[in-house]
Amino acid sequence: MHFRLRKGIDIDMGAAPRGEPAPRDVASVAVLGRDYPAVQADLRVAIGDAVQPGQTVFVDRRRPEIAVVSPAAGRITGITRGPRRSIDALIIAVDAGAAEPMAFDPRPALADAAALRALLLQSGAWTAFLTRPFGHIPDPAASPDAIFVTAMDTNPLAADARAVLAPQGDAFARGLDALARLTDGPVFVCQAPGAALVPQSGRIRLATFEGPHPAGLAGTHIHHLMPVGAGAQVWQVGYQEVAAIGHLLATGQVLATRVVSLAGPGMEAPALVAAPLGAHLADLVGQTRGDSVRLISGSVLSGREAAYLGRRDTQVTVLHGDKIAARPFWHRWLDWLPAAPAGATLPLEAFDRAMPLAILPAPLMRALAVGDVETAARLGCLELLEEDLALLTWLCPGRADYGALLRGVLTELDEEGTR
Repeated sequence: MHFRLRKGIDIDMGAAPRGEPAPRDVASVAVLGRDYPAVQADLRVAIGDAVQPGQTVFVDRRRPEIAVVSPAAGRITGITRGPRRSIDALIIAVDAGAAEPMAFDPRPALADAAALRALLLQSGAWTAFLTRPFGHIPDPAASPDAIFVTAMDTNPLAADARAVLAPQGDAFARGLDALARLTDGPVFVCQAPGAALVPQSGRIRLATFEGPHPAGLAGTHIHHLMPVGAGAQVWQVGYQEVAAIGHLLATGQVLATRVVSLAGPGMEAPALVAAPLGAHLADLVGQTRGDSVRLISGSVLSGREAAYLGRRDTQVTVLHGDKIAARPFWHRWLDWLPAAPAGATLPLEAFDRAMPLAILPAPLMRALAVGDVETAARLGCLELLEEDLALLTWLCPGRADYGALLRGVLTELDEEGTR
C-alpha cells in the first residue's frame, strides 16, 4: 500500500544530522511521570537506593503488572512529586560500572504468548505502547485490533529511520514477530518510500507514506489504514522500541539506549548520538551556540522545553533564546500584535492545507478552544493525540496550544466512558 499525501507543511530548519551515532555519556537520567499517561505510580525504590538497568522503580497502582524500570545503573538522588502525590520525576545519578543489567529469561516468551506479555510487562518494554484512542499505556490483558509501527519521521531535523535501523535489522524483525503475537489483527509497518524494511508476510503488512509533515506521524497512518473511534482500539509504537523488544528476546537484557538527533539553530555541531532513555539534556547536547538556548525534548512542533529526554523522544531541538522555527510571513506579522484570547480561532485556509486527515480543522479547533466535548468527538478528536495538532498550533495566530486542549477533552471523554 502506498499513500502520497499532498497536504501538510515541511518546516525548513536545515539538514538533519547524519552519520554513525556516537555513544554519549550523561551524569544523570530521569524517569518522568508524564511519559506514563494514566499510570498511578507505586514506588519500589527510595532516595539513596542503588539501581541497575531494567530494575523496577515503580509500578502502576491499579495495574501492578505494568512495571517502569531504570534506564541506567546508578543511585536514586531525587524524587519529585506532582499533583495528588503523582510522580513528577525520579532522578538517577549514573554510574555505568555500578551494576550489571537485570537478566530476564526470554526463552518462554519465544513460544508462549502469555509469557511474552509477562516479559514485556516485567522489563518495562510494555510502556512503549500507546493506545488510540486516548493515548494510554494498554491494559496488560488487552488485544488491539491492529498495531502500528512508525518506521519513519517527518518532524523537522529528525533522524533518518532507515539509517538508524540498518544495524538493527535482525532485532527489528524479531520484534515485529513478537508484536504479531499480541494481536489477532494486522501489524502495519509504516515507512518512507524505498526498499522494504522487512519482508511482508502473514499479518505483517507494509505501507509507505510520502509527502510533507505530518506524513510520518502515527496518527496519519492510522487514519488512512484503520481509523479508530469509541468502538475500536489500536496500538502505536516507535521503530526503535520494536528493535529494543527484539534485543530483549535475543539477549534477555533491556536495551535502554536510543539513537537521538541533536540539532537546531542553537546547536554548535549537530549530531546523532546513542543516549540512555531519560538522559539529562544539558549533558547530552554539550556545546551550544551561545549561552541563551532552549532545549526541547522532541521536535520544535510537538516537543517541550525540559531538563531530561522524554521516554518516546528521539530528537533534541536546540533553539536560540525565545526564537522558534520560521513561521509564515503573515504569522510573523501577527506576532507583533497582542495575543488573541485562547478561544479566538481564525478559519484560515492554511489549517486545511496542513491537515492531511479527513477532519475539519477549524471547527475542531473551535470546539477544543471552548471545551465542547461532544462536538469535538463528532469531529474526530478520538483519532488524535497531541502531536497530530502540533502544526495547527504552530499556524494559529491565537497562539492556543491545541495539543493541551485536546488532552483535556480526551480525558473528559475517557472519564465519561468509564463511569
